[in-house]
Amino acid sequence: MSARLTTRLVAALPDVGFADGSRAAVELVLSDAPAPDAEVFAALVFLQDRAGRFAVVYSPRRAEWASPGGWREDGEAVTATVVREVLEETGLEVDAAALAPCGYERLRPLTPGRWPEGGGCLQVYRTRIDADAPDLDGQADDVTGWRWVTTDEFEALCGSAFWWPLAAALFGP
Repeated sequence: MSARLTTRLVAALPDVGFADGSRAAVELVLSDAPAPDAEVFAALVFLQDRAGRFAVVYSPRRAEWASPGGWREDGEAVTATVVREVLEETGLEVDAAALAPCGYERLRPLTPGRWPEGGGCLQVYRTRIDADAPDLDGQADDVTGWRWVTTDEFEALCGSAFWWPLAAALFGP
């Protein structure tokens, strides 16, 4: 049996700016219990290979590297969002049953943005694939780069992102 994470607030960020100019208050929550399904508008996954490297993708719209993920389509299961986004952004197939919830970002809009009017949650999962750095080949038009990185490289690329404290709580010392 695996140990359960304690659901806890990792960070409360009162005013986060996004690439489109929108702003939101964001709570980063560490939890193995998923956010309420009706509140989830997007999802991502910390995807690791057998050696512990992370798959990251580059979004020119956001001008940043991050884990694969994206917006949930109408009627789509949250895990199906992750499976679809990983395939589109990296070319890899992941098993929905192997996705483990590990936290979420709760957003409360301060200005209009791409999220639902009342805000909601971006669900975060983690999973491992049984391979060593398989080739990545994303086909999504909103991703222009992809690669495998070590934990230190992941922090160097993403450590200044507002969501990094959640990754650090999961993978840091």
